[in-house]
Amino acid sequence: MHDVLVEGLQFVEAPRVSPQGDLWFSDLTGGGVYRKRPGKAAEVMLPGRMWVGGIMFDRSGQVLCSGKGGIVALDPATGQTTTVLDELDGQPIVAVNDMEGDGRGGFYAGTIDFDAILARGDTPQPGRFFHMSADGTLTTLRSDVFASNGIALSPCGRWLYHSETSKGIWRYPLADGLPGEGKLIAPLEDSDGLAVDSQGCLWAACWASGTLLRLSGDGKTMTTMSFGFPHIVSLAFDERDPRRLYVSTGGNADAPGKGGIITLEVEVGGLCGSPTELACLKPDRQ
Repeated sequence: MHDVLVEGLQFVEAPRVSPQGDLWFSDLTGGGVYRKRPGKAAEVMLPGRMWVGGIMFDRSGQVLCSGKGGIVALDPATGQTTTVLDELDGQPIVAVNDMEGDGRGGFYAGTIDFDAILARGDTPQPGRFFHMSADGTLTTLRSDVFASNGIALSPCGRWLYHSETSKGIWRYPLADGLPGEGKLIAPLEDSDGLAVDSQGCLWAACWASGTLLRLSGDGKTMTTMSFGFPHIVSLAFDERDPRRLYVSTGGNADAPGKGGIITLEVEVGGLCGSPTELACLKPDRQ
């Protein structure tokens, strides 16, 4: 059983539950970043921002939003944004997709050529999978990613998982905070968003098949769920209610307006992404 919390949008991405219990999400193709407070209707917090595939919370109180041109920090109180990242290796960023805190104040993220995929219908240029430390140091981990999607860290801290749409889910050993050589543990062409539960199992959104999978930490499929939506896009757990899973959905030309958020209760509690603590967003740096 599942409940529908949000509906009527195009292709919903980046669900995240804030420490205050607010549900944040984006409409990747329709534009905008939204906030839904408990018992309230969803409100637009960052109108018009396109291609937002990742949202994170910074300890400054600002909300990091990926999307077209890179990453911005949104101040929910004022609506003002600050550019956090707009280029890598001296080159402008087309778009940043999914992001995940590293537990040390920084984050992992991936670029994606949405200009080719969504605007021109062309084969995308390779994207980068990268790390940004709390002090702003950038490290490119891979520069050959077809389409960078979900990112998650194991509860034991030994593994970093990365969803590369068209290939599947990679697992990287973590040492001194940065990943070593990766191994493709789950060859899923339509793998999208990722989350991890307290048992170290992965939850994966599969956008083309419209299914939600639970996999073991080494990539074996354990559970498959379908909810009747054309696309299952991304997912997130709620820190205050760890067994509550939020799943974003997408529509298409044959089923428009199917983008939204559903929620369901699972047997094993999940983990939320760590907040960032970026030096560039500290009050004395503003």
